[in-house]
Amino acid sequence: MVKTPHGFTLIEALIVLTLVALSISLGVPALSQFIRAQELTSANQALITSFAYARQASVTRRVAVLVDNQDGNWSTGWLIYADRNDNGRWDYDDPVLKQVGPQPEGLVIKGNSPVRRYVRYTPMGRTALIGGAFQAGTLTLCHANGQLPVRQLVLNATGRVRNVKKRPDKC
Repeated sequence: MVKTPHGFTLIEALIVLTLVALSISLGVPALSQFIRAQELTSANQALITSFAYARQASVTRRVAVLVDNQDGNWSTGWLIYADRNDNGRWDYDDPVLKQVGPQPEGLVIKGNSPVRRYVRYTPMGRTALIGGAFQAGTLTLCHANGQLPVRQLVLNATGRVRNVKKRPDKC
C-alpha cells in the first residue's frame, strides 16, 4: 500500500495566508463604512421615534412636551420631558419621559435656528416655540468623513417629520 502524505506544504500555507490577508484588507474598509451607515440610520430613526413619542405624549398628557438637547448639540443626546411650567427648560419637577444618550463619535447632528436646541410639542400636537410662534426647521445628520449620504429631518408646523436623503457632502 502506498502511503499518501497528509497536510500542506509551506508554499501552499503561504498562499492561503496571503489570500486571507488580502481578503481582510479589502473587507475591513467596507465593513467600517457599513458600520458608519448603520450608525447614521440608527440616529435618524432615534430622532424620528423621539419626535413621534413627544407628539403623542403632549396630546395625551395635555401639556407641552420638549425634545431638548440642552446644549445646542444634538450629537450629545437629548431629553424628552413634560414642561409643566412652560418655560422651555427642564426643571426638577418636570417628569423625564425618555432620554437618549450621546451618538457615536464622528456622527454630526445639527439643527437650523428654530430647532437648534429643542422641538416643542403643544397639547394640540403641533410644534411651537416658547413664545407661541410656530416652529418648523431642519435637522441635518451626516458623518464627519463626508462619504455617506446626508440625511435631513424636515419638521413642519403641524409637528410631522419628513425624511430627506441627499448626496454625500461634508458636514
